[in-house]
Amino acid sequence: MPAFPMFVDLSQKSVLIVGGGQIAAHKVKVLEPFGPRIFVNAPKILPEIREMAHVICLTQAYCPAVLENIDLVIAATDDRVLNEQVAEDARRRHLPVNVVDDPDLCGFYFGSMITEGDLCVGISTDGASPAAARDLKQRIRQALPADVAASLAVMKALRPLVKSLYPDQKQRSRVLNLLTERVLMVDAD
Repeated sequence: MPAFPMFVDLSQKSVLIVGGGQIAAHKVKVLEPFGPRIFVNAPKILPEIREMAHVICLTQAYCPAVLENIDLVIAATDDRVLNEQVAEDARRRHLPVNVVDDPDLCGFYFGSMITEGDLCVGISTDGASPAAARDLKQRIRQALPADVAASLAVMKALRPLVKSLYPDQKQRSRVLNLLTERVLMVDAD
């Protein structure tokens, strides 16, 4: 059964990544644009991670106390036993947890993503085919208008004005749909 896609506001949230290697670095890069406070916990943390401006490094062995005041947990170590412990500790605290490369221990997954400004498209095959997810990501990216981020910024600015000018929901919806069609118009070049 496929996982339910859910978009979550991570700004003002605290994310703990247990592990300090390449996989942890990748997760930091994926999460950083969404604005969470990111904590990386490992005895050894790559210089690449330590140099990231918005990352707080906890250069120590993992202990459950580090989960205090954390909203989301990612276990990204190469130690299966440690990853299982992190997952169990997170579940006990009712925290969403992702264990890299172990879907059975995950409460949520990272799908393949396309982000362009305010646009975020998530793609998941529920593990059936990462290659298919990559291919679909490429196809979707190619189908997007070249200036989709700017177009969405225009729509974001116009929406409150349209809402104030058209109190009737049906009329407002028609106007917003027309504006969207014009703003997102793809050149047929």
